[in-house]
Amino acid sequence: LRYRPGAEYKAHYDYFDPADPGTPSILRRGGQRIATLVMYLHEPEGGGGTYFPEAGLAVLPRRGHALFFSYPDATPASKSLHGGAPVVAGEKWIAVKWLRQGRFD
Repeated sequence: LRYRPGAEYKAHYDYFDPADPGTPSILRRGGQRIATLVMYLHEPEGGGGTYFPEAGLAVLPRRGHALFFSYPDATPASKSLHGGAPVVAGEKWIAVKWLRQGRFD
């Protein structure tokens, strides 16, 4: 993913919402998402941090670093709500890998 100045990603959960009617068919292809790995490929000159509002945590994007977080239960109690703060200057590049309960087919 490539974020230019002003780009952001609003706070969200990475797990599939159990209340969503499409979730059962998604879960048949590898199960629920249980963890996320965010790899920072290029750091912006300003802004662009990954924030966790429920946990009161923010992580600065640093090239060559990665952020791992898990959410074994698909509920807000996991405190895994997160987002990408707006890039103020430069560009932020990231790669994301989601880990699932089983093999994804």
